[in-house]
Amino acid sequence: MYDVVIIGAGVAGCSTAIALKNQNKHLKIAIIERGSYENTTRRIGETLPPQASNQFQKLGIWEAFLACNFLSSYGTSSVWGSSELYTNEYIYSPFGYGWNLDRSVFDRFMINETQQRGVDFFFKTSCTTALKSPSHWQLTCFENTNEKQIAACFVVDASGKKAAFASLQGISKVTNDTLVGIYRFYDTNNEVLSLKKGTLVETDANGWWYSATLPNNKLVIGYMTDADIATKFNLKSKASFENFLDTSAYTAKRIPKHSSYSENQLVAAQSQYVTNCVGEAWLAVGDAASSYDPISSMGIYKSLVMSQFATFAILDYLKNETLGLKKYEYIVQQDYTHYEAKKAKYYSQEQRYQESAFWQRRQKQKLT
Repeated sequence: MYDVVIIGAGVAGCSTAIALKNQNKHLKIAIIERGSYENTTRRIGETLPPQASNQFQKLGIWEAFLACNFLSSYGTSSVWGSSELYTNEYIYSPFGYGWNLDRSVFDRFMINETQQRGVDFFFKTSCTTALKSPSHWQLTCFENTNEKQIAACFVVDASGKKAAFASLQGISKVTNDTLVGIYRFYDTNNEVLSLKKGTLVETDANGWWYSATLPNNKLVIGYMTDADIATKFNLKSKASFENFLDTSAYTAKRIPKHSSYSENQLVAAQSQYVTNCVGEAWLAVGDAASSYDPISSMGIYKSLVMSQFATFAILDYLKNETLGLKKYEYIVQQDYTHYEAKKAKYYSQEQRYQESAFWQRRQKQKLT
């Protein structure tokens, strides 16, 4: 019998497990992860803002994070609302600089830190059913075709946008758009980039470009648009993607002539929340509770922050105090409301593409 079982070994799942162990090292915790430790699928999300340092310090993994030697980021450049390139430097941030990550290395770092605290992992394992008795959850899981029965006093859904455990409880997901990202990773072969290192966003009539320099001479470029627009222009194909990229004023210039690149990867990026992020002896954290537009650059940071609030709610519940779950739900709801207002305000700054379906939809969201 576990005190807490967490579904999902991403940032939200691992940081929640670490935070729980920091508060009570005797808690028996397990993480169920459908992927392998060496997941071959690239996770998207390479940017960390400066304030993430505070969360790493709270988790007690700050020094270990610095030892990974991720690429420092001193600001973000954007072409948004005008044709001019604007750079927002972190020089005035009280937290210093941010980072551009090798995401696979970062994910393994989080798993390793969690394992070092005595958390059990079940990789290549999926939870298919969850039955609640008065005292605990009984989870039926499968590792390939091998059935496992896992019991837990409390369950955390950290399964990302799938919100797998919440869905098993009949909880609905509410999506506010159909944003997708088409990503490609480049090996720059040590060639000098035309723009300085860091993150750049650049709008066009059908969406916006994202690019970031990464450790080990890598560069990621993504195009963010709505699913129907991506389908209309067949943007997952190499030729169509490159035709769009060639029309960009700045993003295409970041790619050295002789760089190699990966196959295009299509990733769901819609804003989303679940109608209930808490229930009897369970809660959702990270993207399973709510997920934000990539323009916020807050995906990893939000998971780190919300794991702290989730930890307090879980510990309260294990002490037979249910008020913590209500407080946690309120925090998640309020944060999403504030996010939606900020997102609408930011998208409204781009007024150059009044006839575009992509931008019209975001102006409509602002009005409603």
